[in-house]
Amino acid sequence: MKQQLFFLLLFLCLNIRATEIKGHIQSKNYDQAQTKKSKLVFTVESTKVGIFSSDVDGHVLDFKYVGDLDEKNLILRNMKLSFPAVTMNTDHEDRDQKLHQLCMGAQKYPEVSVSINGPVFLKSSREVPVEGTVMIRGKEKPFKALIKTEVQGNSFLLSIKTTWSLKEMEIPDPSIAVAKLSDDIRINAHIEHSLK
Repeated sequence: MKQQLFFLLLFLCLNIRATEIKGHIQSKNYDQAQTKKSKLVFTVESTKVGIFSSDVDGHVLDFKYVGDLDEKNLILRNMKLSFPAVTMNTDHEDRDQKLHQLCMGAQKYPEVSVSINGPVFLKSSREVPVEGTVMIRGKEKPFKALIKTEVQGNSFLLSIKTTWSLKEMEIPDPSIAVAKLSDDIRINAHIEHSLK
């Protein structure tokens, strides 16, 4: 009992030192999103006529992040990203309409939210595996990712890489006869946050 009480007090003390951090990244269009340091990018491979393959990149034009930062020890916990599904943009109007309506079901499921299990040690400059969950199309799905952090002066850069499966995420496949999309969705998030 004493040991449980000790760990509870330790946990509470650690959480008292945590400061909520948050940010809101907005871009007017696809081109502007490409130039920002903080960005949320998704990529799929498209094969046309069964022969020619190319990557199709998309950017989320409006996303928010929030987390609890232990400023003394530079430990980040409870990291969450969220965005309206209709802000996913591939720089092609027809493709985006299909993405929003068919794939994301944005009318019924307007928001996508991602939670990263921590803690994330910002002083560690090596890539480390983490687990997380995403609420997508009204269902919570687990995923694995790699996170790399870098502290630069009075700011830190957080990079997240993960690959999701359309099938496992229960996202309808938008492929047509002449253009087949890969099942894999590669996701890269980069967040630069000021520590001051």
